[in-house]
Amino acid sequence: QRMQFREGLQHGWFEMLLARNEYRSYCQDSGLPMHEAAVKKWCESIVIMICPICPHWSEKVYKKIGGNGYAVLAPWPVAGEEDKLLSRQAKFLRDNLKHFRAQVGKAKKGWKESSIMVTDSYPDWKVETLLWMQGKYDNGFPSDFMKQLKEKCKSIQDKKLIKFTMQFASFTKREVEDVGPSVMETTLPFDQMAILEESIAYLKSQLNIENMTFIKLDDEEASAGVPDRMKESVVPGKAHMWFH
Repeated sequence: QRMQFREGLQHGWFEMLLARNEYRSYCQDSGLPMHEAAVKKWCESIVIMICPICPHWSEKVYKKIGGNGYAVLAPWPVAGEEDKLLSRQAKFLRDNLKHFRAQVGKAKKGWKESSIMVTDSYPDWKVETLLWMQGKYDNGFPSDFMKQLKEKCKSIQDKKLIKFTMQFASFTKREVEDVGPSVMETTLPFDQMAILEESIAYLKSQLNIENMTFIKLDDEEASAGVPDRMKESVVPGKAHMWFH
């Protein structure tokens, strides 16, 4: 009943194009073929979803991709159940690539090697905060969660740590509400190193870097040469580049 053309264009067109561009870039840079069924599903879905706004174009394209009848009468696309873990893995790669681009842009000239550092270990204060949040969660957080969090932080002596704890808990709360309680796990439910290593061709192409290595900071021998100031920038879920 409401003519929400702006929202229709945003979700039925622009976001679909962004998803296609990201998938296409990953496949091209990784030397992988795009999945035929996924491409066909994408084409049918975008044509049907944009039909209320661009009916003539939709009908023409719908015929070209082998659609039966008319796009305006076609069933509305139905997405399968979201694999939240897979979505989280994709977000991990997407967010870290954005972070790496910013680092490459700020890197000082003269570096010869680039390494991506990851860790599976949270600092003790984050582990304590996550465990506390787990105890407060029961199919949702209590309505006075922030009040309880402020009360908890009164026992912390370091004022900076109070600020960090509040920020971390608030961010994690939003992530839990969006993704689910798995966000509060003290270890990530996926292998960060495996995702990055599998995507090395994609990362090299996107960052325009020929040589790239990976360092797991939990391995003392492998991370022996990494400066402490660099290690402090790495947390589970957020990798960091080291130019040396």
